[in-house]
Amino acid sequence: MRIRIGEHKKIIIDADVIIHFSKADQLGILHTIYPNQIYLLDFVFKEVFMGNLKIQVENMIRFGFLQELEFNDDIKVLREFALLKRKFGTGESACMAYCRFHDDVLASSNLKDIKKYCEQHKIQYLTTMDFLLTAYDKGILAESECDQFITDVLSKGSKLPYTNIKKYIESM
Repeated sequence: MRIRIGEHKKIIIDADVIIHFSKADQLGILHTIYPNQIYLLDFVFKEVFMGNLKIQVENMIRFGFLQELEFNDDIKVLREFALLKRKFGTGESACMAYCRFHDDVLASSNLKDIKKYCEQHKIQYLTTMDFLLTAYDKGILAESECDQFITDVLSKGSKLPYTNIKKYIESM
């Protein structure tokens, strides 16, 4: 079953999805997959991105392709973040805490860390493969481009669960 995201929902993106798109040299299409819905917590941006990737992400924010979102002062979110950070990475913890209390969608491929929490708290989530599938469904990327994306990401040391888009589709 294809994942549907309501147009009013924010997609709170963790660094790993951005890193995957960067490794595949496809960062420029990220905003076209879910236009005006992709948000990056300022906390995640400040803690994770460095060097050339930081410049690329800053440009995406500057041009409105990615929205920066303040990691707000809501005590519930901050308390949950502090608890999660003991067990998970900074980015995942910030994104999970935010999504739990704002009914938004989490974008992360770190299923080992996020899946159980998201299911427990009924948080909708997307992985890099889900972004890729949506790009394929919308005609943004052809099958061969999706497969090349996966090959590039895997060859640069990141992990994805499938070696081509058709295997992902068949798994659904």
